[in-house]
Amino acid sequence: MTRTSHRGWGARLLWLVPLVPTLILFYLPLSVILAEALKGGEGPSPFVRLFSSPYTFRVIGFTLWQALVSTVVSLILGLPGAWLLGRVSFRGKRLLKALTAIPFVLPSILVVLAFVIFYGNSGVLNRFVMGAFDLKRPPFTILYSFSAIILAHAFYNFPLAARLIGSFWERHNDGPALAARTLGAGPFRTFFTVTLPGLLPAIFSAAGLIYLFCFMSFAVVLVLGGGPRYTTIEVEIYRAARISLDLDMAAALAVVGAALTLVLLFLTVKMQHRASHAVRGQAARRGTTRLSGPVRFVWGLYILMVVLVVASPLLALVGRSFLARTTRSGPLVWTLKWYAMLFTETGPSLSLAAVKNSLTFAMLTVCGALPLGLAAAWVTTRSKGALGRLTETAMMLPMGVSSVVLGLGYFKCLALFFPDYSGSRAAVVAAHVVVTYPFVLRAVSASLKRISPSLPQAARTLGAGPFRTFFTVELPLIRSGLVGGACFAFALSMGEINATLILAQADTVTIPLALYRLIGAYRYFAACALGALLMGLCVACFLLLEWMGGESLDPERD
Repeated sequence: MTRTSHRGWGARLLWLVPLVPTLILFYLPLSVILAEALKGGEGPSPFVRLFSSPYTFRVIGFTLWQALVSTVVSLILGLPGAWLLGRVSFRGKRLLKALTAIPFVLPSILVVLAFVIFYGNSGVLNRFVMGAFDLKRPPFTILYSFSAIILAHAFYNFPLAARLIGSFWERHNDGPALAARTLGAGPFRTFFTVTLPGLLPAIFSAAGLIYLFCFMSFAVVLVLGGGPRYTTIEVEIYRAARISLDLDMAAALAVVGAALTLVLLFLTVKMQHRASHAVRGQAARRGTTRLSGPVRFVWGLYILMVVLVVASPLLALVGRSFLARTTRSGPLVWTLKWYAMLFTETGPSLSLAAVKNSLTFAMLTVCGALPLGLAAAWVTTRSKGALGRLTETAMMLPMGVSSVVLGLGYFKCLALFFPDYSGSRAAVVAAHVVVTYPFVLRAVSASLKRISPSLPQAARTLGAGPFRTFFTVELPLIRSGLVGGACFAFALSMGEINATLILAQADTVTIPLALYRLIGAYRYFAACALGALLMGLCVACFLLLEWMGGESLDPERD
């Protein structure tokens, strides 16, 4: 056997490094769910019971509708910001772009808590307006309604729309728009007849991604929806599995939800490829438009609105964490007692144990997701043809399956293969790895694709083997992608609640779970202190991402 054939077999074996863990950790739980849903128990099939109930169609219809409304609102709010980021030069532009990334790294349960503190009946906004206008009742009753769901989703996603469309706008050819203005078209006619059609690939790409996120939203709907009237597929899976204990129905609904999300993921990827193709080879240009006069004032109000919408709920959360009442109805005083209680074993909802568990799970997740994502990125970027695309699709599919469905799969696997195992730590870490490694893959792939093929070829020509070439040439060049992927994995694991809530046992209380319980018990002061700690960790990861260039935050960059 020649040396070349040995290398060929070695390259083929490298494919097994990412594929085998993915088959075991992702595809096996999904297969168990599918088998359980098809088999069912005694009586009618779970699918028959599922689709014979009008409630099922109402849940599916509401899931699709709330995602559509959330997407439209996010695009309407984000499009002006995209123009600012893509075309305008102004002081503070870098800060504004950084602010648009903050919601992307914040856990959903933290956003829910911030909304309760800021928009609640006794929240900061209502108390301010009632005091200013001497009102007896809160003027804004937003929480636990359809409006609350849409507002929270818009908080999350309109900065994402501004960032993605703005990144496209920076690279978009503005020659046709300039020609239209030269021929006498006004600014509005030019925008609606020339510019807007040219932006449609980016708009549809951002809309697809936002729709997918809103479709799979869990904690926002679970808490802010307020009950069965506003229930999505994800929430109904959780209720069937952990409250009604109807695992067959939960499995059938999970199969339906997974099928719908995979279709949405396919459409989203197609739209992202079209958007990337539309600006391929075009470098980003500095904004040439400068604001002046009344226009500057109007856009200043928009920037102020963005800062207030993004920052106000979070600042209200941090401020509430330093307050306490002297008696049940007494005045508020400044205090640090909630932070002191975080580090005692008898703190609210065992906060110290939750902090330890979250940090442990996050570090173990990074240790698992980083090598898995690195191996997957190396294999997929070094492969060509249909096999390479098929492998990349197989490795990225976890992004298109809800972690609620994944958690249900692990729950069933534990009962099926390990009936005597009473804990859930290993399952929680495994679920976190599956949820986070596609983000590592994406970040590292972007770095690998920027390496000139001549560099590793030169090392191989000089006698270096594939492993030595990788560790001495390629690995140092992808350091930013590795750090970005590790930060994303750490932040996502710290805030993951969907799969953890399905798998949670007494030994697996994490910070998001403790927050959920504190919110349910109306212990908002303690919840704010715990949430502020979680927010600090996530923002630290965000700052590190921005320091490394922010390349993990822009899906269009690769």
